[in-house]
Amino acid sequence: MKKIIEKALAKGAERCEVFYLNSLETEVEYEASKLKNLSNTEETGFALRLVKDGRMGYATTTKADGLDRLVDDAIATSACGETAEFAFASASDVAGAKLVDDRIKALSIEEMMQRSEDAIAKVLDYEGEINAESGTKRRIQTTSVTTSEGFESTQERTLYQFYVGGRLIEGDNMLDAGGYYGGTSMDDGGSKLVDEAIEDFRNGRTNVNVTGGPTTVILTPRAVADVMLTMNYGVDGSIVERGISPLAGKLGETIFDERVSLYDDGLMESGYSTALFDDEGVPMQRTALIENGVLRSFLTDLRTAAKLDLPLTGNGLKLKRLIQTKELGKMPTTEITNWEMTGGETPYAELLAGVSDGVIVDSIMGIMMGNLVAGDFSGNVAFGLKVEGGKIVGRVKDTMIAGNIYKLLKDQLVDLSSEVTRVGLMGFIGSHHYPHLLLRDVSISSKG
Repeated sequence: MKKIIEKALAKGAERCEVFYLNSLETEVEYEASKLKNLSNTEETGFALRLVKDGRMGYATTTKADGLDRLVDDAIATSACGETAEFAFASASDVAGAKLVDDRIKALSIEEMMQRSEDAIAKVLDYEGEINAESGTKRRIQTTSVTTSEGFESTQERTLYQFYVGGRLIEGDNMLDAGGYYGGTSMDDGGSKLVDEAIEDFRNGRTNVNVTGGPTTVILTPRAVADVMLTMNYGVDGSIVERGISPLAGKLGETIFDERVSLYDDGLMESGYSTALFDDEGVPMQRTALIENGVLRSFLTDLRTAAKLDLPLTGNGLKLKRLIQTKELGKMPTTEITNWEMTGGETPYAELLAGVSDGVIVDSIMGIMMGNLVAGDFSGNVAFGLKVEGGKIVGRVKDTMIAGNIYKLLKDQLVDLSSEVTRVGLMGFIGSHHYPHLLLRDVSISSKG
């Protein structure tokens, strides 16, 4: 990688950054209780960012013998690149974090298949009519960053993903349930996710009507993760830079109830996004976004930190959003890592027992259709349960929820559970930790 930098400097580059990726992925998928896919793929390549005549150039290659072409292409693109107003990462120490689980490295395809088959068998043991599915994926990933400013480091990570769920059709009732895990270490074999899915099937087989209007709502940690997607846009430094974040200019102001604290933790134990440094060579860290309701930080990459004159937070990542895998050809941009919201003082069982009439929302479908930048969300309640007299009485169907995250967590928050639960979402992989949220006067509409 140093040779690439030497070649680029010799051809007129003022400063350079080389990113290296090697990723070996094995995946097993089951659909309708049968093996659907078994794959083994490997990706290796280099990405070069450089500055020539004050402008950014960028190129990638997956060919080990294509490094001269890599430099020439990056030099060529700098002629029409944007003005580079930031420096690449300089030499620095990186914090320690456990990134490798030897059990993942040793996991065979047969063992991966067995994990999914065992999970499906347990689901079917509860109800044989469920159209069950499961998947197991492991990735062994090595990334390196070297810069002309003196940063040089390599990290290896093991990544493990597991999901289980299914669909049960009874008459005109179609019920989907399931759970997902993603992390740098192995889970418990999926038993917790299977148990949760079975519990959802059990609770969801009886349908009940819900009255629309302002409603008492409990958001489960999975639903909290759904609505917090809107918050992602508020604290993204690139959105703040463009002047369209509703939080622009509000650092140090109270934006939420004082019981709300939120952290972006790139060093979280076994987090799916946990790493020693980001894809620009900036050390990962735990960043306080909200503390006791007060906005403390925005998330930055090298470019946005320089533009906004803000501290670096280690969130410059080359990711395919939705599936959260490294995308060699993508320039680093500001991305969240692992989010954690602290809990309250009331056990969840007490929150539930205190609801005389309300709805538990566990997941929301179509939430991306809202004006997320403004904090607005809306969507169908993909899985929700009716609560009467502090007890779950059945599933709600044909129900929608809408709101605004900034109003929700400032004016409508009643309480937070003391328990904080790790959740992972298919499509928005992370190791997020959230409590249950008890809310008042949430907008609920229903065809029932």
